[in-house]
Amino acid sequence: MAVLVREAQSVSADLSHQAPSASGGSRNGRGLVASCSELATLADVSSLLEKIPRLAMGICPARGSQLLEIAADGAAAVLAAHGASLQTEPQRDPGHARWTFDLYPALTVGTRLLLVVEQEPGATFHSQEIRELEMFALVSSSALARARSDAELRASHAIETAVASAIHEAVIALDANGTVRTLSGSAATLIGCRGSDAIGKRLRDLPGMAPLALALAAGERCPESVTLTTGEVKLHLRRCEAGLAVTLLPAPPGATRIGGARFEIGDLLGESPLIRRARETAQRMADSRLPILITGETGTGKEILAQAIHNASAQAGQPFVGVNVSAIPRELLESELFGYEAGAFTGASTQGHRGKFELAENGTLLLDEVGDMPLEMQAKLLRVLQERVVQRLGGSRPKAFSARLIASTNRDLEREVAEGRFRLDLLHRLRVVHVELPPLRERGSDVRLLVAHQLRLLAQSTGRAAIHVAPQVMAALETYAWPGNVRELVNTIDCEVRMLPPDSDLIDVLPEAIERSLRHAGAAAGADKPMTLEAAEREACIRALEKTDGNVARAARILGVVKATLYSKMRRYGIPHQRTQPGVSQIAEPRISR
Repeated sequence: MAVLVREAQSVSADLSHQAPSASGGSRNGRGLVASCSELATLADVSSLLEKIPRLAMGICPARGSQLLEIAADGAAAVLAAHGASLQTEPQRDPGHARWTFDLYPALTVGTRLLLVVEQEPGATFHSQEIRELEMFALVSSSALARARSDAELRASHAIETAVASAIHEAVIALDANGTVRTLSGSAATLIGCRGSDAIGKRLRDLPGMAPLALALAAGERCPESVTLTTGEVKLHLRRCEAGLAVTLLPAPPGATRIGGARFEIGDLLGESPLIRRARETAQRMADSRLPILITGETGTGKEILAQAIHNASAQAGQPFVGVNVSAIPRELLESELFGYEAGAFTGASTQGHRGKFELAENGTLLLDEVGDMPLEMQAKLLRVLQERVVQRLGGSRPKAFSARLIASTNRDLEREVAEGRFRLDLLHRLRVVHVELPPLRERGSDVRLLVAHQLRLLAQSTGRAAIHVAPQVMAALETYAWPGNVRELVNTIDCEVRMLPPDSDLIDVLPEAIERSLRHAGAAAGADKPMTLEAAEREACIRALEKTDGNVARAARILGVVKATLYSKMRRYGIPHQRTQPGVSQIAEPRISR
């Protein structure tokens, strides 16, 4: 930009040696600071062009100002003006020019900008005013360059977005820092995130995208496919100096789908010391590749923690395969874990079958409820863990496996070992790292936090406003023992929210199970006469059976009697014997009357 300062009448004085006038408050620099500060608040080119002449007149006394664009042939075009009308071709009046300088190219190639400032008749420019105008021109040029660059960037981004939206493939463009620059509509649908929510954020910070971000961070060792929450996708990369574009190709219909891990360590909510310790251990051991044993009662979040460990590891882009050992018939367990060759047994697939160990590849294999595994399978699993190879049924060639093994159980494996139902050597193989999740009744301070979190999720999913819990109901929730742990809490809150009238956002009625529990506790506490010896003995038997889920042998050990004695007392007091699933009470109202 060039600046021309001009007086209404020609004078011959050398302006560079004029002394500053004592008048004019702008000559102390306050006008310059104010004008430059206002320039900094303007973001687009048109606003800057309009304001520059007006702001220039705030620096020194002047009758008018113009911003001109001078073409290569000398033709001048007024871009903006302020104050009195001035001559539009000042370059043809050299007798009035007092100060000019060039800074940056103008708006188009081959032109330059000229800022003309004209004094009142008889007035002169002083050297300080000239210096201030020079600084103002420099700031104006920088502001115009910045605004023009921002406008070009916005236009480029709009074009990229339009092009990406027209692409049918699921394409995500990332810069060198892993920040999403643009993505196609198909990609937004595939990852379950709106484009406006993803653009400008790092890929690893988007929900469920940590496996993909870790896979891309592997560089040349990036896997060919990765498992997202929506399923397995194949990756096709195009790298450039500024970043890369990745095309996500969903697995074809009918392809084997491997279960994915969708939870992070932060999803294991709670601030009690035991939960914090569990999270810390999981975080530290995520990359160790050592076998991990997770123990805890039913509903405490063992599988959530297993998935979180996988997603926190360097193998998050690899498959996460979970198998519930107790849900598979013992006759099929070996073929499910290790696979089989074609024709290995009657009814076997002619293509053979990949077992869970093979499907896990370099990722993570979760053996859920490993405490229910039959003894004969425990021996085969021990051999696999010792030799790090797996052999299909009917096969002759063992295959090495490198998956990380996580096991979980709600049983006391040391007691299972003592009773001969679990191998000690297998326990030592599985329990290299041990993480124990406490029951909810031992972390009562977390109940309020878990309830608030679940209410937020339900409010979002049901389209309701914020849902609250009455103080007396919250006090009861914190008092309740929660035999089903976090799973029972989540289901209870879900049920109560669904039962709310459409115009209500307050849970002020106790859930039936909790009310019944409190009523029984109150009745027991309010008994004013001593319990008979027989009643006390009967109550002790019932409580022991409840605690062991109906296991008579374990209940007898708790009571300090032999199993036969406990059976005799059960017949005497009319206590039925009914074994249930671990963690689910079978000695409950109204089957047994106390």
